[in-house]
Amino acid sequence: MKIFQSILIFILCFQNSLVAHAESSMKAAFIREGNLWVKIDDKELQITDNGNAGSPEWSHDARWIAYSKQGEKPENLEIWAYNIEAQKNYLVFHHGYNFQWAPDRNLLAYQPQIGINLTDLRGDKPARTYDVAHGVDHFSWTPDGRGFLASSSACPRPDGWSNPVLFNIKLEDDFEPDNVFANAKEFFTIPGTLKKNNIEILSIGTSSFKWSPDKKWISFIVNPTASWSMDSNMLCILSSDGQKFEPLDEMASGFPFDWAPTSNLLGYIQGGGRMVFGFNNKNLKVKELPALQQLVLTPKNFVDLSFTWQSDENVVVSRSPELEWSNVPSKRALPILYRINILNKEQLQLSFPPNGYGDFNPEILQTNKKLSWTRSNWEKNNIWISELDGTSPEKWIENVDYLGAVTWYDPQ
Repeated sequence: MKIFQSILIFILCFQNSLVAHAESSMKAAFIREGNLWVKIDDKELQITDNGNAGSPEWSHDARWIAYSKQGEKPENLEIWAYNIEAQKNYLVFHHGYNFQWAPDRNLLAYQPQIGINLTDLRGDKPARTYDVAHGVDHFSWTPDGRGFLASSSACPRPDGWSNPVLFNIKLEDDFEPDNVFANAKEFFTIPGTLKKNNIEILSIGTSSFKWSPDKKWISFIVNPTASWSMDSNMLCILSSDGQKFEPLDEMASGFPFDWAPTSNLLGYIQGGGRMVFGFNNKNLKVKELPALQQLVLTPKNFVDLSFTWQSDENVVVSRSPELEWSNVPSKRALPILYRINILNKEQLQLSFPPNGYGDFNPEILQTNKKLSWTRSNWEKNNIWISELDGTSPEKWIENVDYLGAVTWYDPQ
């Protein structure tokens, strides 16, 4: 009996160690030469071979990776999913975009033109696809995974533009409403024009939505017409009961905004003008809700390109001296990573790229307690990792296609 108990204890301990290893392993999906790759710990695996994959996204349990793929017709962007365990690729939908995993289940929502579709991937392969909503410009899953917050865009009318409207969309237990319009409830109407200081924009559409840690506030970007929105959009906050709305600041297209891990602190890169107008007028700011107190963390004559929260007190930022844009890659800005304590504004250099390279897109991997970033000369891009304080840096993935071509699995 003692021998049997010893064997049983050994087996249980071995299984627990495997589970712990699986939960703590480093997992990244990335694009190299147009193909989807996966790296888990020290092993790389090529997933596609047709050279037209992009935008990988991990499911909440890391069993699936959703990604886009150019269809036979150039205008068709297909949605595919790769099953990690089965090592198989599946076509999810023939023409869609803006795909998002549910926060707690392997349900993949996406947009077929203007609407929301849902495909069930809780089994070994994609199951039925459901038509959830119509007339949607942008959407996000609600934090509980039981529905969506969605926006409808403004439309031109004989008397001017209409207003963008936000809707709460409930997800039925069977995912299929009797009436596709029945579960959408109007939540908030965005004013037709938004003004902050001397900046005024026309409200046409929105970005996706991000909730504060206590779920009492929602942050999102309101954008004007397409060309205008490349240079000037308005970051806004809305209380979760729809009672308080506030335009916060101007942002250019493609720059990040995000909440601190556990506090109602919203960080963002403020400033209008697309990058080709020069590396300038981009400042890291932090606003506290609901007080709307503001911190400006970018020194004079510098520009911040991206950031990530390490904790409620510390932000890691990719920072460069101001510089004019150049069509010659070697003459563009080459930023360095700094850690900023927002309480005392102490700033510490974390990365030391060699001449001709800069460090972009910092990301904190909370599960593995690592800092990651892209080291690039604007032509060749490698993924690096280090300890949270920047020590022990090492190149982890070589030759990704572009800045932001990697997606980490980092469950929170």
